[in-house]
Amino acid sequence: MTHRIASRFGWLGCLLGIALAQPTLAQDDYEEPAAPALEGRPWYVSPLFSFSRSDADRGTDDGFGGIISVGKKVTNGMTLEITGFMQQMDAEVGDTSTKLQGIGVGAMVFPFNGSPNFYTVLALMYGTAEDHPGAIANYDSTVFDIGAGYLYAFNPHIALRAEARYRTDQHDRKQAGVRPGSGAFSDGLLNVGLMFPLGVTREEVEEAPVELVEPAVVEEVDSDGDGVPDSRDQCPDTPAGQTVNDVGCPLDSDGDGVPDDIDECPTTPAGANVLANGCALVGDCRTPRAGEQVDANGCAVEQKFILKGVKFEFDSDRLTPEAKAILNDVAGTLQAYPDVEVEIEGHTDNIGTDAYNQGLSERRANTVKTYLIGRGIDAARMTPVGYGESTPIADNNTEEGREENRRVELKVIED
Repeated sequence: MTHRIASRFGWLGCLLGIALAQPTLAQDDYEEPAAPALEGRPWYVSPLFSFSRSDADRGTDDGFGGIISVGKKVTNGMTLEITGFMQQMDAEVGDTSTKLQGIGVGAMVFPFNGSPNFYTVLALMYGTAEDHPGAIANYDSTVFDIGAGYLYAFNPHIALRAEARYRTDQHDRKQAGVRPGSGAFSDGLLNVGLMFPLGVTREEVEEAPVELVEPAVVEEVDSDGDGVPDSRDQCPDTPAGQTVNDVGCPLDSDGDGVPDDIDECPTTPAGANVLANGCALVGDCRTPRAGEQVDANGCAVEQKFILKGVKFEFDSDRLTPEAKAILNDVAGTLQAYPDVEVEIEGHTDNIGTDAYNQGLSERRANTVKTYLIGRGIDAARMTPVGYGESTPIADNNTEEGREENRRVELKVIED
């Protein structure tokens, strides 16, 4: 028995000697030790092919089999695993085949920092034997493995695993085997296979915070949602959906102070004084509305401008505060063109009788004239006209359309 154990431990000694055979290096020849093949603390799966050198007391030839382990690295120097094995060996006499199998727990221990891929292995398993030579063909057993091995990483997701083990089969059956009374069987195993680390490695865990903390995250905040980061946005309160330039301000192609998306005269000459819709009273090109006549340049022939926002209190000719603010700007534009005369047109929707709407539109046109006179505009330059519901520009069957039809327009009177 002593000779048998020594012969099987001799395999372990060879592998241990190779792993620990570190050459003596001069200081200038020093090299960093290899990185651990099982980096971090991942789970892993490890299937191994196994060759067994059978105990002579079994009465079997050497055999083949496999080991499968599922484990996790619980510290930098140790893994715990659930492991199972199966070995098949032919009897030395006769044509029977013995099958040994078992399942249990094990551990890999990495004892040397300088050789991080060398390990020792321990396993304690419950085993069974079937069709074994000798008086007892089938038995249960406690199986214990001890050994040493080495890992070689091909990449972070796969490594080669090679090891030698000494195995004792504590069957506690004196009649087992071909030499009754010999006690536990002892086998030597050579195993080779692969290890597949699963989950997050330490390298990935360390890099993850770097990916999450980017200076650009702060710079890319865009409070008004116009596509320009706050760090470059010179107009931080741009209305949603408005087209902006590269500094976050509404596009104003002609530089008249009116954004392109509401500018009815997008090519106003530089320096011209304009209404709130972006149009100068003379010398400008207004985009035509549906059905309007156009000139050779594609501009609306009639110089007529809707004073958007000039509204009245319900069913009256009293101006709202918002309307007065807009008319203040209109007065400024009229003062910039002292020779221009205009017609102030009042329009209504179709709610009510024709006669009532006609009178209401006339009163509202006169109210606008009176207010502009109060802002310094000569009365002789302005002619109020009421059109009632006769010239709608939108569908009176919808609230939105009726809202557009209740309007005040400024028409330039040409000589």
